[in-house]
Amino acid sequence: MANPVNISQERWNSETYLTIPKEKGCLCRPVIIDIRKTYFGIFPKERDSASRDVDLLKRTFKQLGFLEPHIISTLDPDSDKYDHPLYSVENLKRKLVSIARSPEFTSDAEIFLLVVLAFGEYGYFYLPNYPISNFQQREPIPAKFSTTLLMSHFNGNNCRNLALKPKIFLVQTCNAQLAQKDRSLFMDGISPPPLATVPIEADLLLYHSEVSGGYTCKMKKETRENLGSVIDQGDRSEGGDERETQACQFVYTLYKEVEALAGQQKDFELTDLILGVNRSLMEFIDKEHYRSDEDNKPWTIEPMIPICVDQLTKRLVLRTNLG
Repeated sequence: MANPVNISQERWNSETYLTIPKEKGCLCRPVIIDIRKTYFGIFPKERDSASRDVDLLKRTFKQLGFLEPHIISTLDPDSDKYDHPLYSVENLKRKLVSIARSPEFTSDAEIFLLVVLAFGEYGYFYLPNYPISNFQQREPIPAKFSTTLLMSHFNGNNCRNLALKPKIFLVQTCNAQLAQKDRSLFMDGISPPPLATVPIEADLLLYHSEVSGGYTCKMKKETRENLGSVIDQGDRSEGGDERETQACQFVYTLYKEVEALAGQQKDFELTDLILGVNRSLMEFIDKEHYRSDEDNKPWTIEPMIPICVDQLTKRLVLRTNLG
């Protein structure tokens, strides 16, 4: 029998999730799984928006009063080594178990938040699949890590220190097959497969977006500038080519919505944030801003509104960092 977990009467009886950190604790120490490059055979696919995505997420977390995120990334010097968390499904499972047992993410925090930035589709994301050498592939298709497996490490059975605490999973997957159609091959858009039912337990929320970063990275400069704040204009602080530093639309919209809510009021609910993000992304899709590319070619895959699977049992009220 599992050991009982000590839950305070305040936490048990509260109509909202507690968001006031206890002494020597924190509101949230986010985790980011940042997979920037994935190999299909010996050929890599890169997420062009990756650097900007992480930058905007850090700014968003700061606005919410969260601590600096813990990042597991293909940028790590040893990310291609056999013992790195991203090298295999088993390695990543062990890393998630370690995070679930670490007080800084669980018992000392009031909110658990894990973000995945990777290639994949609804229900899973790909691991990097580094080749054995420049001429020898490791696997023709990268290993898949399911979002169900990801969340299971933090449910009530496997992470009792998160009992009656909100566990939020933001998953942004870019489709590795996204491409512009050749003009001689125009056809109806190919719809991504429907989201399978995800069995999750209480106090978990999965918010999964497949609005790939590729939709905005090929826009002409004048088109991007005309769209203004509808899309990310890139980080101009370092003076390089802005096209290489644009965030994907989902992460950028999340950042802008938190910024807007922070300007309106001190407190807001997570549901307001999700509705705002989906409303903005729906406008981006309905007005077909994603079609404004250099050659005016349609895409092989049409963007869709993110899927939210919500098993939270209380209201989650977030407070902006006014300091």
